Amino acid sequence: MDDIDRALLGALVRDARSTWASLGEQVGLSAPAVHERVHKLEAAGAILGYSARVAPEQVAGDTAALISLRTHGGAQERSLLEADLAREPAVLELHEVAGDDCYLAKVRVPSPAELGALLTRLREHHPGLTSRSSVVLRSVFERPLLWPPTESRLS
Repeated sequence: MDDIDRALLGALVRDARSTWASLGEQVGLSAPAVHERVHKLEAAGAILGYSARVAPEQVAGDTAALISLRTHGGAQERSLLEADLAREPAVLELHEVAGDDCYLAKVRVPSPAELGALLTRLREHHPGLTSRSSVVLRSVFERPLLWPPTESRLS
């Protein structure tokens, strides 16, 4: 991957609906050359797909939460928990983490009551599971992965 590929990825992250010609203007290539490069990036797995960004509170609910999960089971229990969380539409992200907890999940549900119901379902299926939840009061910002990454403005 060269600097032009990185610039194309950045342009697509900012606006995946850009035309080949517009992308070409941004990176200094012809539209056919951009088309070929983008298809190579797709084939290589650098571009996983294209999607619309939606307002999560309008689609999935007003309550977002970060949930730290700890299971005391072994590898099989972790696998079952991961599979259950993957099937749960409210779970937007799941990360295995280092430290006291095993996982950190980001969820979005219609209400705090629905968050409680989700946690109850998880505990019923995984009796050794413990959790700590932090309800999000306000999302200051959320952003997609930007490529190339920009330098920190803090110094």
